Amino acid sequence: MELSHGELMVMEMLWDGECLDDNGEIQALELSKLLYKKYGMGKTSCYTFFGRLLEKGAITRRYPKYTLKPIVSREEALKKQREEAIEMLFQGSIINVCRAFLSEKKVTKKDIQEMRDFIDNFEVEE
Repeated sequence: MELSHGELMVMEMLWDGECLDDNGEIQALELSKLLYKKYGMGKTSCYTFFGRLLEKGAITRRYPKYTLKPIVSREEALKKQREEAIEMLFQGSIINVCRAFLSEKKVTKKDIQEMRDFIDNFEVEE
């Protein structure tokens, strides 16, 4: 699930949870006011992002008061974004990811040992 910067700002506020009621919900109008206060985001932009997030299945909407609720966790959304980025930028290869990051940085012997330990304990797909 790819989230734009604006969609991510909305979701971060929802994931934080401070604005949600006991049912884990918030009215769209109230959320748009909070987003304006925190980010200067206009009401029209907020509702555009709400609509996109609804289409992506990240939030649900309940009537009559346009009440919103996050249904995708931060971890789920970030995992999907990470998987999509690896597929798009690195042809789906974890080796290409490692090469890209390790070729730009000096690595200590301790780092290499930690990577070896990680790889040794990694579950292999058969």
